[in-house]
Amino acid sequence: MNSAKFLLYFLLLLFFMGSAFWLCNNFLFHNNFLIPHFWVMFVFMAAITLCVYLISVLGLKIEGKNQAFIVLSAIVFRFLGSMVYVLVYLQKNSVDGVLFIANFFSIYLLLTIFEIYSLLRILRHEIKK
Repeated sequence: MNSAKFLLYFLLLLFFMGSAFWLCNNFLFHNNFLIPHFWVMFVFMAAITLCVYLISVLGLKIEGKNQAFIVLSAIVFRFLGSMVYVLVYLQKNSVDGVLFIANFFSIYLLLTIFEIYSLLRILRHEIKK
């Protein structure tokens, strides 16, 4: 998967995820589904996913022993960045724990699954060469 195709699919994913969260909040749960500053968390998680994907792609293009180290470092960077965000968010805001976990992990898991799927497509293409 080339970068332009990834960016298109990534923007489509963000659009559909954002639409689904907005629809659930406004029509299904009557403004009780999203935590305060949800969209800030959404944009932050999208930005960190984009950065991690770009670092991982650069790591996959490098031949040699450092390839796996770079990809795993990018994944650790994503996890630590997310945990720092959670720590700062929970220090500044008081929210319902279950609602925060549902909001955070739904974004985290959907973006992580998409990133892994995209990286596996790159690897599958590289193996066929």
